[in-house]
Amino acid sequence: MTRPDASTSDRTVLRRHPERGSSDAASIVAVLDEALVVHVAAATERGPLVLPMAFARKGTTLYLHGAAKNGLFAALVASGEVCVCATLLDGMILAKSAFHHSMNYRSVVVFAEPRVVEDGDEKRLALDAIVEHALPGRANESRRASDGELTATLVLAVDLTTASAKTRTGPAIDASPDLPLPYWAGVLPTRLAAEPALPGTSAGSIPESAVAFALAHAPRLGGEQRIGDIVIDSDPRRIDVDRVVGWLADESYWATDMTRERFADSVAGAFLVGAYTDKGEQVGFARVVTDAITMAWLGDVFVAASHRDRGIGKALVSFCLDHPRLVGVRKWLLGTRDAHELYRRHGFTDIPLGRFMVRP
Repeated sequence: MTRPDASTSDRTVLRRHPERGSSDAASIVAVLDEALVVHVAAATERGPLVLPMAFARKGTTLYLHGAAKNGLFAALVASGEVCVCATLLDGMILAKSAFHHSMNYRSVVVFAEPRVVEDGDEKRLALDAIVEHALPGRANESRRASDGELTATLVLAVDLTTASAKTRTGPAIDASPDLPLPYWAGVLPTRLAAEPALPGTSAGSIPESAVAFALAHAPRLGGEQRIGDIVIDSDPRRIDVDRVVGWLADESYWATDMTRERFADSVAGAFLVGAYTDKGEQVGFARVVTDAITMAWLGDVFVAASHRDRGIGKALVSFCLDHPRLVGVRKWLLGTRDAHELYRRHGFTDIPLGRFMVRP
């Protein structure tokens, strides 16, 4: 993807906060690859119309799809032009004054002449890509479009050459006279989160694509730490689900009922941390369930048998306890049958039952 020529892309030139704009291909692609929905605008006979749509990117082409008799698509084809916008909301900006409130975001706007995809192979590729964009791996887990469905579907290809990205980051920008005012100002970070799956007419176990979606949108502590040839990483997307479920179900004493479904449903409410070799093999795991302020439960700490006695378990625990987002937690809790000495080194003490109650 190349930067558009200024003489043919005047519409992509940012006039408001141009310092936030970019025609860099990498910036544009990054936003489109993370977004799940774009908004598509057209001038119709009945006036302007904007609709949200699923989409996919293949190289420098954006694919959109809809019913063959879709009114918006008919208007796009007739007019020969389309505007597509993708937006990722990263945070709400609260300033001292209402006037300076804002949002942190990443966005892309594309202007192009839409092309109707006539070739059957390209059409199938585009429809598979749209499914894969939202849920990688899902195309192979479901029935492909039939010939009849292909006929009933219109696919448009949108070239990304004339596009620009715009990004806002950082805190509120208050006017100097407002700075002494007693109002709270700051940033409220936002993210897209996946809730536990709700099976419909399902058959078999939860598919890989659904598990991957849950991990991709799970809470993230952020950061990594190297211990010799082992990396402690808090990116949930790296978790080897089948390996971790096997460890917990077959080798632990506390989670013998763990399944892929249970694991996938649980990730929305926890921070996941893994230990990996330089070749990417997962050799350890830990989970923290917490509100990040009042209490935290450290659980499922596990190290593969072939990598024990190397300090990996200690490193996993230290990473969780010392992480900047968790250092202010008031109470840490855990349960163990045979690793008391390990946790005592991290400040844990045995507690009498006292006020604590348990429901087995």
